[in-house]
Amino acid sequence: MADNKVKTTENLNTKKPSATAGYFMVLCAGVLWGSIGFFVRKLNELGIDTELTAFMRVFCAWVILIPLLLGMSLKSGRNYFRISRKGLLQCLIMGIVTQALFNLSYSGCINSVGVAMGSVLLYTAPIFVSILSRLLFKEEINGRKGISLVINLVGCFIMVTGGDLSVLKVSGIGILLGVGAGFFYAMVTILGKFTSDEVDPFTMVFYNFMFGWISLALISNPLPKIAVASSPYFWLLAFGYGLIPTVGSYLFYMNGISRDVELSRVPVIASVEPIIATLIGLLVFSENISLVNALGLVIVLVSIVLMNTGGKHDK
Repeated sequence: MADNKVKTTENLNTKKPSATAGYFMVLCAGVLWGSIGFFVRKLNELGIDTELTAFMRVFCAWVILIPLLLGMSLKSGRNYFRISRKGLLQCLIMGIVTQALFNLSYSGCINSVGVAMGSVLLYTAPIFVSILSRLLFKEEINGRKGISLVINLVGCFIMVTGGDLSVLKVSGIGILLGVGAGFFYAMVTILGKFTSDEVDPFTMVFYNFMFGWISLALISNPLPKIAVASSPYFWLLAFGYGLIPTVGSYLFYMNGISRDVELSRVPVIASVEPIIATLIGLLVFSENISLVNALGLVIVLVSIVLMNTGGKHDK
């Protein structure tokens, strides 16, 4: 019995650092995702539409990963481009769902109901992750998680709208697209967890982006638009968009969820993203932030702290 207790204690001690590191990586991913608005805004100033912006993000990220994986392969003697048929199929599904379908749904939602309403609907993603984690991975949705989730949604809503409901537009198709974007965003976590058991995170992200940009290219035909928009500043922004909130964030995120983490906690931790976006708006673009917006920011921070206090078996 004593030996068993020692082994159990050792197992818990080995899992906790892994879980802590995983949650920290998810937090880092959220911080990097928070810079999305900066690049989107700068590209919009050049007259780049949402479809080309989405394509350039995924395509440039894929290009950046080629020399990175090549260097890693040469250094380690391991071929990071090698992937099994099963892994390739998983990455194909992931690329279509979490890149092409997500970007198209979210762009369509914003065009239909505006940025504020689109952002609110996107933050339904934690609900989908919690439900799917319960169904697929048997994760418990306890009181602490439920309260954290509700607080997080309220905080995101207040932060996005500033408490002013007049900024929200209502459209049936727009709401449907927004909820769809939330679902596809949630599938980054669910499909990423499945795929991370089969494929190295670097390899997974590479093929995810590859299938993502191919799908977007087939749908949006970006080459004529690129020819018109092409300039050194355009390419600098495009590759910056591909590097910071795409390659960097996804590698942190996929490495994080491949560890001993509870998936239902992940989206709440990653919701640091709108906080960073708000701070960038304040510091870089001199946007005004009301006390109500600031209150929403604080509420989101409270939800993140609450989600990460206590052990796995808190009731």
